[in-house]
Amino acid sequence: MTKAYFSKILRLRATFCAGTAYSHLRFPREDVKIGGCNLWKGKSFTMSINKRQADLMLFIVAILWGSSYVFAKLTVEAGMHSGLINACRGTMCVLAGGLIFFKKIRHMTWVDFRLGLVIGTINFLGYYLQTDALRYTTPAKNAFLTTMYIVVAPFLLWLFWRERPQRKAYLSISLSILGMAILTNVFAGHFHLQYGDFLTLVSTFFWAGQIIFFAKYAPHASSPWVIIFMIGLCQGTFGWITTYFFERPSLGSVHWVQALIPLAILAIGITFLAQGMQITGQAHTDATTAGLILMLESFFASVMSVIMGYDPLTPQLVIGGVILLVANAIMEVDLRSLVVLKRKMF
Repeated sequence: MTKAYFSKILRLRATFCAGTAYSHLRFPREDVKIGGCNLWKGKSFTMSINKRQADLMLFIVAILWGSSYVFAKLTVEAGMHSGLINACRGTMCVLAGGLIFFKKIRHMTWVDFRLGLVIGTINFLGYYLQTDALRYTTPAKNAFLTTMYIVVAPFLLWLFWRERPQRKAYLSISLSILGMAILTNVFAGHFHLQYGDFLTLVSTFFWAGQIIFFAKYAPHASSPWVIIFMIGLCQGTFGWITTYFFERPSLGSVHWVQALIPLAILAIGITFLAQGMQITGQAHTDATTAGLILMLESFFASVMSVIMGYDPLTPQLVIGGVILLVANAIMEVDLRSLVVLKRKMF
């Protein structure tokens, strides 16, 4: 094993970063070969955009992902259960991915398949719980509580990979608990942690697991689009299985005309389009900026939820949401570098 070999591995791993909601990946722009194996061909992902354009692209992604909570709520109100939503969403994503990226998918490796299967399964479980939670809670609370995965991830790394969290993680988890307490009206004397809120919190462990797997193992994938295809395949397959065994009685009550438009927006406009924009944007900006921009997802979700009438604009929603955003920002920002920068300025 040469020093150059390890440096290539470290450089490849460093190109991946954790952020929000789906695959927060940052792929190298140059070709990366290890042991004669081409792990990533940078030419196939070269786009001439600058950092400002990339940040704008990620800002649009945050809006799209934020609006996804409302569209998911609309499909739930149309009578669709979480398994069926996953099934249709995954199927549409697979069809779109298969048509556009057929050549890349055709050359899928065994490593791609295994990695995609694991990440796709984790993604399905997280999204199933998160979507099912919308039957019992509002889009704004669902979105804000989902952001807890940023805080959960360091502690999962500590538990299963023996990687101790940074000291700032303890401050972040304390603020997150405070934010959740305000959102659920603990200080008002009547606790309102609904069943949907509980399901959302459970889903954060799967989102955190997905982020960890992306950061640790996704560098071995031949293409990000292959992983997206596998995520859609797992969503569709497990979704149809769940629908067949557990949701068949509810199929007769689905208002398909009412559900079709928000479902198509979720599958094509948000899952597929936003995913591609996110990967493209993150390849041309720094990890901290990307994480902070994408963290606005929960803010846009609450705005959309208030506009659509699902949530009233209450002090608890605003204050609790802001505290959760601050807690997540603490995890995203390198506080030591800010202190060093301040010393240099003064």
